[in-house]
Amino acid sequence: MRGIIYKDLCLFFKGIDKVVLLVLGGLLILFAAESGVYAGMLFSFALDMMVGLLHLTALEKEEKTAWRSYQRTMPVGVGKVMAGKYAAVLLTVPVSVAGAVVSNLAAFAVYGTFWPEVLGLSVLAAVAVPPVFAMLSLPFYYWFGNQIAQFTSLPQAFLFFYIIKNFEDGMWTVADLTGLVGDPVSLLLLGTLGLAGLFLLSLVVSAIGYCQRK
Repeated sequence: MRGIIYKDLCLFFKGIDKVVLLVLGGLLILFAAESGVYAGMLFSFALDMMVGLLHLTALEKEEKTAWRSYQRTMPVGVGKVMAGKYAAVLLTVPVSVAGAVVSNLAAFAVYGTFWPEVLGLSVLAAVAVPPVFAMLSLPFYYWFGNQIAQFTSLPQAFLFFYIIKNFEDGMWTVADLTGLVGDPVSLLLLGTLGLAGLFLLSLVVSAIGYCQRK
């Protein structure tokens, strides 16, 4: 299974091409011009979404090389194949976490304002968004193909832009969001357990879809 994970990670990082860097660079300039002290946080949100999208582009590359046909000749069960895919998603979470920390520190260096709760929300999103994106998109990929899976990313993208727009317009602040949280430790624990359960459910659904499309 280590070989499968290594292959998926290689495809992920090879997906970081000039187009991806240009999109992220454009968003960085936009947020720096429009969002002020929230620029680092909003850029980290964009990076979280990009990390999720890169896993879909990796699957698209697999389709073009007919990797699945070759993979079926290998003595590797469906469980290990799916576990490798989902493990690769988790192993790329440090990329988004590092992006969240660096972008928020850069915003602090530029604007001279540091809010720990903004950094905390950025890191929390960096941990949660890529797995959530994957667990929603991968079952559609394995049941219906890459094109349908790409369509499922659109509602997530709209939600992402909705969140950014509310922060840019001043309708939301991090202080307002943290004020809604009663017991953050309990909420974090419940959220982690819920996310883990849904992640495992998504893995099972993807495995069934993989078998159905053989």
